[in-house]
Amino acid sequence: MLPVTIASPPLEPLQLPDLRNPGRTPYWPAWVASRIDSLKDEHQRDAQSGKRSTMPTLPATLMLTEAEREEVSRHLRKLHALCGQTPEASAEYQQATLVAVTQMMLALPSATQNELSAEARGEAFLDALDDLPTWSVRSAIRKWHRGECGLSESGQVYNYHWCPAPAELRRAAMRECLGLKAQAMLFDRMLKAQPLIEYSEKHCSYMRRSLSELFRFRNPPVGRHGSGGSVSENLVDGAHCGTQPKHNPASSVRVAAGDVDIAAK
Repeated sequence: MLPVTIASPPLEPLQLPDLRNPGRTPYWPAWVASRIDSLKDEHQRDAQSGKRSTMPTLPATLMLTEAEREEVSRHLRKLHALCGQTPEASAEYQQATLVAVTQMMLALPSATQNELSAEARGEAFLDALDDLPTWSVRSAIRKWHRGECGLSESGQVYNYHWCPAPAELRRAAMRECLGLKAQAMLFDRMLKAQPLIEYSEKHCSYMRRSLSELFRFRNPPVGRHGSGGSVSENLVDGAHCGTQPKHNPASSVRVAAGDVDIAAK
């Protein structure tokens, strides 16, 4: 009888965030959520270079399989592609950003605006937003209409009755990018994670025993005056740590009978 092979269940794919509200935490499949919960930075020896450094780690049992690595890499490429949809990247996104800004200016009044100033303001908005994705600008405009753009740099609530200044819209659009960039950093760390070096309870017990034996010695390895000799039991004497001036026999003579110091001449 031929052995029966049980096929593993298909890997649940990762979904891109909702670009209308990119800051919302997306749904993660169970295989991703378990890695996110266990991913942490540890200072340990690098498996390739052998040098100790701080690195992202996962428990050995949760290291990504080949199929999972491919899915995470695919998702990471899509996140980077979304972040690159900027006016400076192509004329298509430049036109899309200009359309979104023009519609906003038509919907919201400005304190001083005419046909000529509207054209100049459109160019000013493009200067402020040319390195930000079009979807982040649209999301920021949507939040401006909803009164959800937070506080200004001075800590004041925005006046949503008026069209935002180019710098204000840039600040709001940058906030919309943060969630997507944070996800990209998270998945990049997951791909770079190394197995967490964990020690057995036997090894930890041995190390605790060794440390307790070491702390039984009351004398530090460096003696008085840095000589390496034993330190006096008198804590006051040992407190000088070699900084006390050395005794000069020629400076004084102790007379036992009268216990008097006679200065050397």
